[in-house]
Amino acid sequence: MFKSLLFTLGILPMTALAFQVGAWVGGPGQYPQPTQENVQAFQDLQGTHIDLISYFALFDVNDWNATEEFANVAKDNGSTLVVTWMANGYNAQDLVDGKADEYIRDYAKGVKGYGEEIWLRPLHEANGDWYDWGVGKAGAGNTDANVAEAFRHIVKIFKEEGVTNVKWVWTTNASNAGKGSTLTGNYPGDEYVDYISIDGYNWGKCQSWSSWQTFSQVFKKAYNALANINKPLFIAEISSSELGGNKAEWIADMFEHFATDFSRVFAVMWFSQSKEDNEGDWALNTSQAAVDAWKAGIAKMKAIDNTALKPAGRASNSSFRLQDGKLYMQTGKALKASVVQFDYQGRVLWQSPVQHFTAGVHAIDAPKAKAQSIYKLSVKR
Repeated sequence: MFKSLLFTLGILPMTALAFQVGAWVGGPGQYPQPTQENVQAFQDLQGTHIDLISYFALFDVNDWNATEEFANVAKDNGSTLVVTWMANGYNAQDLVDGKADEYIRDYAKGVKGYGEEIWLRPLHEANGDWYDWGVGKAGAGNTDANVAEAFRHIVKIFKEEGVTNVKWVWTTNASNAGKGSTLTGNYPGDEYVDYISIDGYNWGKCQSWSSWQTFSQVFKKAYNALANINKPLFIAEISSSELGGNKAEWIADMFEHFATDFSRVFAVMWFSQSKEDNEGDWALNTSQAAVDAWKAGIAKMKAIDNTALKPAGRASNSSFRLQDGKLYMQTGKALKASVVQFDYQGRVLWQSPVQHFTAGVHAIDAPKAKAQSIYKLSVKR
């Protein structure tokens, strides 16, 4: 009998999701919003559909009626709205003590009445020192414990209102800032979270304190820290400066990581808005080379999706099977690729050399799997 192994795209553990592309789409004006025009402009820029549309809502300022306008833009576009829900004016203990309950409950009722799925990510980047709920913010009284409890408190209100059309997103910043902040200490628990995400930026040399960082230098520490949280993972905010390095090469390198050692990442959302001097040139189209690299990266990930083979099973035509110490792979077309083995935390256990495969069955020398593994093809162009 062949030992059955799960084959997936390697994009995240346990669940095979097609790779999704999203963005804060930017646009003209100081405070651009994801209007239909701005969404279409970004789709025209990248030459393909946008799956996830980012929107920022402020407690007490943006009620559900304000959010619904952009939820409808996403729905009409066949996309999902991802709401970064910002509790400005509240520290974590304020939320735990119920000081924002009326607003939260009204928002929950609006979401329930809307009916369509949205993703909510409250209290994002709590391991920083720049938000009122940030553990690292001096004098705010925030701790990992009360930030986690504040997140749970918000979710509980939605559960009390019978809301079932929300995916809850917990987000850590790619690096800590401020005393007491940790990458995962404010995680509220699996019962309260559907997806986990990371926000991170390569500031390049756009600031006096910043320097050029590779994609891995920005994200690897946080990605590794999340290895033991068994939830689908995506990058909710990302961008790179043009100053101090090659932005196009940075983007190309990012997608190469998604195809290999960052395989848990099932979606990436570019923050496409160049801001004033105190921030960075975050827009995607700061150069044509950057846009071209983004397009090529999307095509790369879609190609990997399209080379997905059938899940392994007991049938003789299974795509992967182990027999007599060999890994047998079946593919329906010729391709140049390597086979990558992951564990369910997304860690690379082994990778074969790149080689040309013809259509048919191939026997590959692979290390013995000590536990259930995920196998994928990393296709080379």
